[in-house]
Amino acid sequence: MRRRIAALGCLLALAAGGCAPRPEEPEGGYCVYYSALSDRFAPLPLDCEPFEGSAGDPIPALVDALLSPPETQGLATPFPEGVRLLSWELEEGRLHLDLSEQYGGLSGVDLTVADACLTLTLCQVEGVESVYVTVEGREIPYRRVQQLGPDGLLLTDGTDVPPEEPEPSPTPPAS
Repeated sequence: MRRRIAALGCLLALAAGGCAPRPEEPEGGYCVYYSALSDRFAPLPLDCEPFEGSAGDPIPALVDALLSPPETQGLATPFPEGVRLLSWELEEGRLHLDLSEQYGGLSGVDLTVADACLTLTLCQVEGVESVYVTVEGREIPYRRVQQLGPDGLLLTDGTDVPPEEPEPSPTPPAS
């Protein structure tokens, strides 16, 4: 539980400025990012698998890969079953993805990790500087930041999380 709280609190602060080191991206291909939250020994909440893809536009192929289960043990797709890419458009560096209603069911750490996986995966594509996600054509109202970019992600292994303060022990009554 403490790990999930640390993940929520400072693991992936989407609005934070700065960028921490990310897992190494493969040369010549793409890296598809998945959740590593289920692996308690993972150094970061995300990890990636290499993706060579096929000829043609990489965006739909990368989204399909993100929505599919990864091959690497300890990784998981952060997306609920049934999420589909309804449409996408790249304009002036901003990739607009419209996803099906299941994506709208994400919140908290789950939404943060899913957003980070989308952002880190798709911002590798030439010309993509940020990702803007809608659900069935509508913004997610409880998301603080609507346009997501890799420079707005702060990945940490939790070592900079302050330790929990111990409860003060009761003072014995004076005799």
